[in-house]
Amino acid sequence: MNPHVYETVLDWIPKKSSVLDLGTGDGAFLERLVQSKQIRGEGVEKDAVLVARCVERGLVVHQGDIAEGLDQYSPGAFDYVLLLGTLQELMFPLEIIREAFRVGREVVVSYTNFAHLSVRLQVLLHGRTPMTPSLPTPWYRTRNLHFLSLLDFQDFCREAGIREVKRACFSASGAVRLLPNLRAEEVVTLLHQIGGQNL
Repeated sequence: MNPHVYETVLDWIPKKSSVLDLGTGDGAFLERLVQSKQIRGEGVEKDAVLVARCVERGLVVHQGDIAEGLDQYSPGAFDYVLLLGTLQELMFPLEIIREAFRVGREVVVSYTNFAHLSVRLQVLLHGRTPMTPSLPTPWYRTRNLHFLSLLDFQDFCREAGIREVKRACFSASGAVRLLPNLRAEEVVTLLHQIGGQNL
């Protein structure tokens, strides 16, 4: 994941917040949040080896699938729920977002923008599923189940009654402000539930 995504999330999370990190990985970013922002943090990670690394860092991380790991938390247990680079890997993203808003006040999501120019060109010129720095594996090895664009995600938010409070878009060279659906490789957004009738 683009390091600017992590820097942005670090900037968005206030000190001493409570944070649930879904898809914690090896815990490096959650540890950084704990150390620099003095957050109360927990995580959910399905890979046992990665959970062990998190525990070695002194983090509270539960082993389990995200889709099944949220029912252990009470409503409003966290200020922020993080889904960094995991949304496109989820079988039922809407259900996970629903649960994230049940246990958290705000949700931070990052995803790879499948409408990036290099992706479009690879499909157009080569007629094959693209591989890029943000989509580095062939289709048969990728964990991604959904290939969405920035515009697709905006549609999803409108239909689900979610407001994007903040959004930042990045390419390998840094922040992207002009034509982000075409030029951004990765997007991170801070979400607030405003409707809920469809969630």
